[in-house]
Amino acid sequence: METPQNPDLPQRRVLIGRILGILIVLGAIVTGSMVWRINYRHPRTNDAMVRANIVGITAEVSGRITELHVEDNQFVRKGELLYVIDPRPYQAKLDRAKAELLLAEKEVESRRASGSSAQSAVERLRHQRAAAAAEIKRIAAEDEYLHHRLQELEPLADKQYVTGDQLRQARSRLDASRAELADAVAKEQAMASAIAEAESESSRAQSLIAQVGDINARVEAAKAQVTAAQLDLEYCFVRAPFAAYVTNLNTREGEYAKAGSQLFALVDDRHWYAIADFKETYLRSIQPGQEAEVFLVGYPGKRFRGVVTGIGWANSPDNVKQQGVLPEVERTLNWVMLASRFPVRIEILERDPARPLRMGMTAFVTVLDRPATSDSQTAQTPR
Repeated sequence: METPQNPDLPQRRVLIGRILGILIVLGAIVTGSMVWRINYRHPRTNDAMVRANIVGITAEVSGRITELHVEDNQFVRKGELLYVIDPRPYQAKLDRAKAELLLAEKEVESRRASGSSAQSAVERLRHQRAAAAAEIKRIAAEDEYLHHRLQELEPLADKQYVTGDQLRQARSRLDASRAELADAVAKEQAMASAIAEAESESSRAQSLIAQVGDINARVEAAKAQVTAAQLDLEYCFVRAPFAAYVTNLNTREGEYAKAGSQLFALVDDRHWYAIADFKETYLRSIQPGQEAEVFLVGYPGKRFRGVVTGIGWANSPDNVKQQGVLPEVERTLNWVMLASRFPVRIEILERDPARPLRMGMTAFVTVLDRPATSDSQTAQTPR
């Protein structure tokens, strides 16, 4: 016996199917909206890499390496001796510079003494010239008196009130006085010339001393040579400027190092970063100071906390070439527009001695929508 079928059953199935379809579509919309919101609130990228600051260690002076105290990939602390360049030539230069400084000081002292003597000679000549000028005034006064006396005697001689001998004697005395006056004037002029010459010699001696205020140029130049020689000697002993790892060391003792040549590099261990390339559409959600999570491929499951320290301001476009002063733009049309990426620098705050960071490690970075706390910013593990 057949069971009668419910005529409303097909309609119920259609209704249930429609409801399920609507729920699936709504669920997809809600899920997509949540994913979109989470993705923009917490931007994430797998295009990231661990970076550190690299400093090339170059020789400040030229010479042969006599001591090498590090190996490749070795950790060094700040102030630790890395290598030594033969210091003997620079020690000799320092000794010579010190000797030249002593010679300069002695030479300046000698020239100062000579200058004082020249100045004393000038003062002495000035006194002698003053005495000569006074003598000229005395002789001139006496000459004037004898001249007037002769003028008085000549009328009296005509009247025979004085003898001829007295008149001739008066004329002789006047002539002698004038000769003495001319000699005194000549001596005074000679002293003036001597004073000018002595002053010139004194000025020359002062210029040779090279004194400017309280500073002597000769002595200061010699001191500068000593300082330069001391610096060159100190440059022979190269020390680590900060805690770092030695890398790319390919030299040994006996190698001749030229000034300015890079021998190896140091990887700065004080600060490590993750350089994450985020699409430009996510940059509005990223600000310096936000907290970030960094995961490394080499250490699965280990989270490193970080903080955003900066966002790149420029990148190099891959479709524009510069030739001369004008850009070269290709005549192409891209149907698919790809968002540009900008590097975001994230300083890694947490350190794990068991999981050391290495420059170039692949990283996954997520930027959180909250500022980094002060505790997380000081959470670096000291080595």
